[in-house]
Amino acid sequence: MSQRPEPTDKLRKIAQVGSVFTPGAPIDDYSLFGGRMDQVLDVINTVGPKGRHVILYGERGVGKTSLANILAEVFEGFDNFKLRSVGVNCQTQDDFATLWSNIFRELEWDGNGEWEGRTPDEPEQIRHAIERLGYQALIVIDELDRFEDDTGLSLLADTVKTLSDHASPVTLVLVGVADSVDELLGDHYSVGRALNQVHLPRMSGAELEEIVDKGLYELHLEIKPDARKRIARLSEGLPFYTHSLALHAGQRAVSDDRNVIEEVDVSRAVELVVRKTQHSIQTAYETATRSPRKDTLFEQVMLACALAPKGPLGHFTAGAVREPMSRIMGEDVDISKFNRHMNAFAGEKRGRALEKSGEERGWFYRFRDPLLQPFVILQGLASGEIDEKLVAEMQARGEDANASAPERLF
Repeated sequence: MSQRPEPTDKLRKIAQVGSVFTPGAPIDDYSLFGGRMDQVLDVINTVGPKGRHVILYGERGVGKTSLANILAEVFEGFDNFKLRSVGVNCQTQDDFATLWSNIFRELEWDGNGEWEGRTPDEPEQIRHAIERLGYQALIVIDELDRFEDDTGLSLLADTVKTLSDHASPVTLVLVGVADSVDELLGDHYSVGRALNQVHLPRMSGAELEEIVDKGLYELHLEIKPDARKRIARLSEGLPFYTHSLALHAGQRAVSDDRNVIEEVDVSRAVELVVRKTQHSIQTAYETATRSPRKDTLFEQVMLACALAPKGPLGHFTAGAVREPMSRIMGEDVDISKFNRHMNAFAGEKRGRALEKSGEERGWFYRFRDPLLQPFVILQGLASGEIDEKLVAEMQARGEDANASAPERLF
């Protein structure tokens, strides 16, 4: 019987690239965590003092879970600060009791028979149990936006309040997709005084480049400056795409027996990301743009929406779409030519790819799934519909407008 062949060093290195750049999973190792220093400091200053808690909120895909994951590592090695960190994800079917049952299971709490073998399921019971743990706990409650039990949310707010009032040895870190804290907490915003509110916006180009550099340092790979900037620019502020592009570009360089990533590797990575990105994103794009007629403009309008300069929360108007649409079509295009397409994107038939708010003749739009917007741009680049000069120009216009009028919606 022949001996089973061993993987080559090249294959091992390719696999190692995939273990460092992980678009499908949050970061859980601080050595690979890039940027977010202001937000990290905000959280650190909350974890130390008793009686304060944290709520992390922002768009999907901006790295909230990764930031929450690395908190325990930050506090490791403190001689006078024994910290136990656990995390749970909310499910749509959860209520207050099941949420805390999962938390205490992670904490390996034995109950001591005080509640006759059942998990504490009232705010004051939870406080008493936590105070008897014998160590300070850091409890991350992720995907709070999926917690649909209104009564449970009220009880969670009461728990935050009693833990804060009694300076209990625990820090709760609530994490969720939202534009604001009251969007997550609803009518329970009054508990906000006990919560350090940390908003995670999209990452800057410098922060995204730091993600690339940290990962390549672990891999003993390098990257040319223009290729690094290109990855950051095409990521549109979302680390998911930074990891995706760096993953495929790095693996291509290793496959070619090179230790330096070049622009040609990023070009190939764009094509691979479009082909291999999450099925849900591909499906959303197909649902929004498909049509049996060849003369429809759904693909072009969707691309123009992705390129349009946007406000701080991702909003844009039909007027902001006009210039990129004209550049794509190679002629001056009036809003009336694509306005119905934008309204269709906000409808059920096209998967509600866009959210629409405001009022007649003054609608604001934005992508319902933030991850769809960069995908549309990458799709346009891969197909040759646009070039990166247009992408860079539209990004610069959005940055300039936000800097001069940050409160303005486009």
